[in-house]
Amino acid sequence: MGVLAEALSLKLKEKDINHTIKGDNNEAVILLQRLEKTNVTMTVLFLTDDKNHSVSMRYYNYYKLEYRDITDELYRKLNDFNRMFNWGKITLEDNDIVIAMDALVTPINIGDICLELTYYGAQIADRVHSELESMKYQI
Repeated sequence: MGVLAEALSLKLKEKDINHTIKGDNNEAVILLQRLEKTNVTMTVLFLTDDKNHSVSMRYYNYYKLEYRDITDELYRKLNDFNRMFNWGKITLEDNDIVIAMDALVTPINIGDICLELTYYGAQIADRVHSELESMKYQI
């Protein structure tokens, strides 16, 4: 296991946060995060890179679209979200709305940075989820 993944895993264990470690070199840390205002639990994936001293975070499974919902209006809304939030890049992958964040880290600060960004990502996901749900019912 890489140094960054191990440091992140130790921090999550210290905070009693359930997670799993995956990947060919055990470089991926996965946890589940429940959104505040919904019953949705999203998947948070942390891909660590010891060589570049970085972590790449992806937030999945908090909002699925039907293919008929993928319209120009949706893309405009995603662009609005991307202008609104400094850290998270919000994209559409197949029919899943995904938030992506990247950060430079060290073994000392990776845990704190990832926990903070997980909370921030959940806030973004909660807002995106709420606004996309309200968009559905405006038609």
